[in-house]
Amino acid sequence: MTGAKLESASLLLFEGGGETGELMKSMDWGNTVLGSVEEWPQSLKTCVRIVLTSRQPMFVWWGKELINLYNDPYKAIVGGKHPWALGKPASEVWSDIWDEAGPRAQICLQENTGTYDEALLLIMERNGYPEETYYTFSYSPVPGEDGRPAGIICANTDDTDRIIGERQLRTLKDLGKYILDCTSNEEAYQKTIHLLKQNPHDFPFAAIYELKDKKVAKLQDATEDRFKTLLPDEINIQSQQGIASLFQHVIDEGKLKVFKNAQQVIGQVTGSAWTKPPNNCLVIPLMQSGHPFPFALMVIGLNPFRQPDEKYLDFFRLVADQVATCISTLYAYDQERKRAEALAEIDKAKTLFFSNISHEFRTPLTLMLGPLENMLSNADDLHDDHIANIESTHRNAMRLLRLVNTLLDFSRIEAGRAQARFSPVNLSQLTTDISSTFRSVIENVGLEYKVSIMEMSNKVYVDKEMWEKIVLNLLSNAFKYTLSGKIEIQLKEKNDNVLLSVSDTGIGIPEKELPRLFNRFYRVKNAGGRTYEGTGIGLSLVKELVEMHNGTIGVESKEGVGTVFSVCIAAGKDHLPVDQIQERDDEIFTTSLSSIYVNEAISLTGDKQRKDSVAPSKINGKKYRVLVVDDNSDMRDYVGRLLNKEYEVATAENGKDALSKIYHQRPDLILSDIMMPVMDGIELLYALKGNASTDTIPVIFISARAGEEARIEGYNIGADDYLVKPFSSKELLARVRSQLKIANMHKEVNDALENKVKERTKELQKASEKLEQTNTELRRTNKELEQFAYVSSHDLQEPLRKIQTFADLINRNIELPAFDVKRYLEKINASAERMSILIKDLLNFSKLSKINEEFVQTDLNKILTDVISDFEVLIKQKNAEIKFTSLPVIKAIPLQMNQLFYNLISNGLKFNNQEKPVIEIRRAIEEGKDIFNTKCEVAKDQSYLHLSFKDNGIGFDQSYADQIFTIFQRLNSDKQRFSGTGIGLAICKKIVENHRGCIAAHGAENAGATFDIYLPVAND
Repeated sequence: MTGAKLESASLLLFEGGGETGELMKSMDWGNTVLGSVEEWPQSLKTCVRIVLTSRQPMFVWWGKELINLYNDPYKAIVGGKHPWALGKPASEVWSDIWDEAGPRAQICLQENTGTYDEALLLIMERNGYPEETYYTFSYSPVPGEDGRPAGIICANTDDTDRIIGERQLRTLKDLGKYILDCTSNEEAYQKTIHLLKQNPHDFPFAAIYELKDKKVAKLQDATEDRFKTLLPDEINIQSQQGIASLFQHVIDEGKLKVFKNAQQVIGQVTGSAWTKPPNNCLVIPLMQSGHPFPFALMVIGLNPFRQPDEKYLDFFRLVADQVATCISTLYAYDQERKRAEALAEIDKAKTLFFSNISHEFRTPLTLMLGPLENMLSNADDLHDDHIANIESTHRNAMRLLRLVNTLLDFSRIEAGRAQARFSPVNLSQLTTDISSTFRSVIENVGLEYKVSIMEMSNKVYVDKEMWEKIVLNLLSNAFKYTLSGKIEIQLKEKNDNVLLSVSDTGIGIPEKELPRLFNRFYRVKNAGGRTYEGTGIGLSLVKELVEMHNGTIGVESKEGVGTVFSVCIAAGKDHLPVDQIQERDDEIFTTSLSSIYVNEAISLTGDKQRKDSVAPSKINGKKYRVLVVDDNSDMRDYVGRLLNKEYEVATAENGKDALSKIYHQRPDLILSDIMMPVMDGIELLYALKGNASTDTIPVIFISARAGEEARIEGYNIGADDYLVKPFSSKELLARVRSQLKIANMHKEVNDALENKVKERTKELQKASEKLEQTNTELRRTNKELEQFAYVSSHDLQEPLRKIQTFADLINRNIELPAFDVKRYLEKINASAERMSILIKDLLNFSKLSKINEEFVQTDLNKILTDVISDFEVLIKQKNAEIKFTSLPVIKAIPLQMNQLFYNLISNGLKFNNQEKPVIEIRRAIEEGKDIFNTKCEVAKDQSYLHLSFKDNGIGFDQSYADQIFTIFQRLNSDKQRFSGTGIGLAICKKIVENHRGCIAAHGAENAGATFDIYLPVAND
């Protein structure tokens, strides 16, 4: 081959080598120790060709001087030394790291053995400053013409970003995990410093100063005690001396600031992860949303081997955001606590107001209604005009009583003091008795009245007084607005629920008015009926009472046709608060509510009430002695007049007077007011119950304090009964008779009472267990709220920062012709799309924290068909196959089942790199005793539907099987190929737990994954 041909062949050696290849082609190698290219040994030429055509950073060191030859990708490693480093001895090019590289090169050349290092720390000076880098590389010896090692070839992988990123991510995750549960600022500061201490590479030193009154900064903690000697415990910011001047700059500007030559202010800090002390420090403000002034400052020594560029500073901003979020949350909790205390004081004052005003209303009402009833019952000698006036006065007094009662009911409900007492009742009989009181008044006006009451097969627990108010209000409303046709009340069972409906053929309600019908004080405009009068609070009260039973109320109506009100409550007691359930109710249910409602209805027709027959004067042939105790002489005289026809009556002015008379002559029953001078009713009761000779005397409290809480208080302190002013004479006499009968039976029921105490003890134990379960649920909910705070400060900020960064780039460079605007717009769109997906998944997850939907019969086949239809396009694109067998119909929440199937199938399609993805869905009914999945705890006596979702995707390491269901947990870091938010499987777990089931996963890397779901099904 001629010289020209040799030269041409040699030049072809550098073809396709990019910029570096062109540089090599242009160099005069004849004046170097390597000699002309034509003289290079074939092994060197081969290595050079391999290096130049490779896309991975590679180099060749050749000869005794180890002359440096490399490719274009390697320029990033050489940095500012390019192109000087090309053709220079390796010991000169890498003099800064030759203590690491030299010995490895000697091993290759002298021992003919390769070396391998993974993520080796190298402090390189390639851009004019020492820099922290991590590289994975392998030195391989290359033989010369004589067969002995003549050079080294090496491929490099830059691990710097990965190592630093993992280190910083670990710090951020630890902050998000451990500081958000702090209960004070001091604890948050201490935990933050403790966590930063675990990363000495990025935090050679760190300290936190809390600002007091914008003038003084007080040291809270530092990463090492020796740093505290360098940093003042308290700094007067206004002094402008030393570190105070740095603090003032940051406070004035409201953003972080890097200070160079910090050693001159703080002093030299030693003992960190680096041999070289930090020369630069960062002061970053901890800001609270809505506050212009920082509440604390973080002082951080910067890594001496990293430049404080925006990427590095963004990491510190995220750290500061985490700490600021924690402190802001603590501040919000403190404000909420203060607000709750203020509301509690207001509530206490409001309750006291209503308690006092009820006394003022009810006492005069009692004194009005009692004499009016007596006058009406003895009206034979009265003139018709007088009778009419008395009836009008009595009717309006009763209406006033009903209004006062309703308003006070609302005040107790609003204050959270309306305590229901749920007991098992014969709801069919109770409803029949209540509804029967309306029959005569309804039929007397020519309306048809139909009562359809079904016997209940299950126990039903209700508060009898509340149920009476529900039924009476609905019947009264139907009667008021029905002028012809029919009123019907129905009670029946359906799917373990009790349905009460009151329907009429009245005037109906306009459709536009229905949404506001249950609003407090709302009345339908221009509604016809028997009267236009009304307060607009009856239906609102009904709704509140139904909801206290954990029930629902609805209405259907059509103008001119009629209206149907429907109430639904669950049978049994599982849906009710345990501490409000009493399995036995020995109290005789007597009330005057029915007469109030019926009398008001009668007043709308113009008819007069029929007189009641006179009660018998004796019980068992014996005349009992009753003591009436009240400080109001009119009330004493009135009650005495009511009782003296049947009983021997004595009176006392207060508790002390009563005790004196009791010791002289023991009464059979005591009627006592509560609020009295000298000695009140409660003190009297304690004195009676504390004396063996008087502790069995029945005591009935008569008080103007209305409401369940007052009644319960009376029972708790030992009263036998509680009568609320105003009361009717019939109600008073009925209560007296009942208590005297009960007093005669006390000896017979002592054994029964002891058993009741034992039963009550068991109920209290169950209530305590229920409370502990509730506390556990609250702690779990609080933890999820903290995780939401974490994602708000981190995961949601990541795409926001990207959007802001790319938008700034476009804004600054849009005028440049070569600037690729479309590329950055696509990046902004991708970040926005990720944020949208993340927010959507977060909303789905938060909706599952509390179950509001009803469990209904759900066809899983239809659910699966709908989900497959949603993925139809993606399945065709990926050439995927979904295999499944027939699925059953179960009781479930359909929307959540759809979400469960959607997430699992989406997971199988998304994390799959096969040419033909396959997802298999199987089902089986298994007994709990036969299930041996260690990840699932199941009841041995329960049957379960076992659903299995199996795919042939990328799988996962089985050691992560527990973490895979943790919110924001991603096992695959390749976001470009496998996108996701880390919330989907957490949603699946939440759905399964809502259905009282469990979910487990198993798989292997590149061998697919299987998700096993166990849902309880009814045992047929």
